[in-house]
Amino acid sequence: MNWNVVSKIAGGVTAAAVLYNAHDVGKKMSEEYVKERGAERMLHFYVPSRRTDDRNATTSKLKDFYFRVNADWNLPDKINAGIGYVKGAFLQMAADVIPAALATGALLTKKFSKLFTAGLALYGIKYLVCDVMDVGRPNHLHSSE
Repeated sequence: MNWNVVSKIAGGVTAAAVLYNAHDVGKKMSEEYVKERGAERMLHFYVPSRRTDDRNATTSKLKDFYFRVNADWNLPDKINAGIGYVKGAFLQMAADVIPAALATGALLTKKFSKLFTAGLALYGIKYLVCDVMDVGRPNHLHSSE
């Protein structure tokens, strides 16, 4: 089997995994960001809608209407969803910079593709042993007695 083909396959699979992780974290961070910002926005509109200086029924109904209009307005949620997605995706891409760089090198170079593929293999072994099997990390739950 040709090493160029093997390196291109390894680079493509790694690049796809990095992009999938970035997309997944972006979606999750988007949902979180929308909820956080929506809660802050609703608090900003809810408190004034409950506060009144008189017992006027018209004022109370207008304040309720104003709160409902602002609660149903979804443009800020759409903007916050986009901001949260971009933040999450870029944070994950920054966390996966080493496999992304190795995958890019394996995909785009001919001369050093073997080197980048070997780097991907070593990084994969390190990831499997350290992150998946949790070897080499302190066990804080273990009692020293």
